[in-house]
Formats: sequence, structure tokens, C-alpha cells
Amino acid sequence: MTAFTVATLEAPGSGKAAIGVEGSYYLLENIQPLLQPASSKTLLETWDTSFPLLQELADSLATSGATKTAGIPQETAHLLAPVLYPDNLVAIGGNYAGHLKAMGLEVKKWNVMPFFIRPPKSTLVGPGETVRIPKTTHQFDWECELAVFVGKRLKDAERDEAWAAIAGYAIGLDLSCRDLIWVDNDLKVDLVRGKGQDTMAPCGPAITPAKFVKDPNNLRIQLFVNHEKMMDASTSEMIYKIDEQLSVISHFITLQPGDILFTGSPSGSAREHGDRWLKPGDRIHAEISEVGVLNVTMRRD
Repeated sequence: MTAFTVATLEAPGSGKAAIGVEGSYYLLENIQPLLQPASSKTLLETWDTSFPLLQELADSLATSGATKTAGIPQETAHLLAPVLYPDNLVAIGGNYAGHLKAMGLEVKKWNVMPFFIRPPKSTLVGPGETVRIPKTTHQFDWECELAVFVGKRLKDAERDEAWAAIAGYAIGLDLSCRDLIWVDNDLKVDLVRGKGQDTMAPCGPAITPAKFVKDPNNLRIQLFVNHEKMMDASTSEMIYKIDEQLSVISHFITLQPGDILFTGSPSGSAREHGDRWLKPGDRIHAEISEVGVLNVTMRRD
């Protein structure tokens, strides 16, 4: 069985779905008529039938050189976010033991799991020089998270149903304006200015199908800023496990195929490194074992 990924490549008019095999990406419209017209989102909407076709295609690409000339090397491929326009992009807060300690909070499982919705169309971006630091912030921070892609509709789901609905994984960066989250009014918190501005949810580089990730609850997460290590942790620190997160959310929000879940960040954000806030030109290199590598660069327009 050949491992593969599902990506969205920049193409004239819009992003187009591609399969990643052995260091190259192949536009599906060029090599698999049965998957046309396809976006990554439509593939996830029909994941039970599209996954076997993708697997067959990956095996063929790995064993036959007939279509390899159609491949785009990953070094030169221009990737967008794996799913451009999900119905929902949901993020979990306070879900890692180390992060709670760093915030001076007791490490415990709260009775009510905190989560919030990000505006997906404007916040989601892919790899590259894609992040614009908002002009109004002076404390632009990073968080690195395992991103989960939903492959089946979930409503009032039990944990086993939620687990079976996971199509794949990628890396998500939950970027934050720390100085804009807390506001001086009676509501106290503003998550739109603090976490929901344009380009503040990089995701990618591609979807690694769940079939190829042995234990998503035991993956190493690392984040570097300009080659300096800032985060080094494991998804084993999650307080609410992935299937529980999806189950809880589905009792409030109907999750659809193509939806994305950011599952929480470990410790190691900027305040823990002497208030080393992100600035234009800074490069984030994020890695999650078995999932991939995501590189993004900060800029200010």
C-alpha cells in the first residue's frame, strides 16, 4: 500500500485537487477521469468511494513510470490550504497540559470543553509567504496544532462514530494577536480581532489520510522560528482526545465533510520565550511526525 497525500494546487481560475506520491504532486484532472471534477472538499464529501480510487492511483504511480512526467516536484509545487472553503473551521482551547501550566492554570479536564469557530474563508492560507501580520498588533504569536479533516457528517455523534469520520490530518497554525484578545469592555474577550483576522490560520501542507497515521494521540509536534526551536511536545498531552472533541462539538454544530478541527496547542508560545513576538520576515517551520512539514513566512502589507 503506497502512502499518499491530498493537496490543493494553485491553478488558473481556482485551486485544483492533487495527489502527492513519493515527492511529487499530480493534478487529478490530468490522470484520473473518475475523480473529475474534484476539489479536496468534494473528495472528502465522498471519502468512502474516493479513498479507494486514490489508493489505486497512488499504487499505480509508485510502480509505473508512464504518468510520472505529469508530476510536479514538491519543491516547486505552489500549494494552497488543503481545503479552501470548509463549512466550519473549529478550534479547541486549553487542551494541552503544558499549555495550561504555562498560562498558570491548573491541569485538569474542565466540565465544559472550550471551542470556537474561526472564519475559514479569510483566515485559511497554505504554505509560503502567506501570513500578513495585522497592523494593529504588537504581540503576534504562534500556536501549532494537529488539524483534523472530517470525512462524514457528524450530528450528536458518539466517540466511536466521530473516530470513524476522521479522513485525515495536517498541520494547523493558530496565530494570535495576544494584545487584541483581551479588551476593555464588559465582554472582555474579542476572538475576531485576536484570532480571526485574515491569513491567521495557515494549514497544510496537505491532507495525510488517517490510514497512514498509526496513533494520532502520540505524535511529536515541533515548531521553529528562524531555525530556533520554540515548541517540542506530543499530542499525547491532549486533555480532550480527538474523537471526544469531535463528539462534543457535534452536539452543538453539525460537522460536514471537509470541515477542519484545530485540536489545541502545546506550550512554547512567544511569551514563554521572553515575549519574542513574530515580526515581518520571520519564518515558521512546523513539523508533526507522520503528518508533514509546514513552512510559512510573515509579512506586513
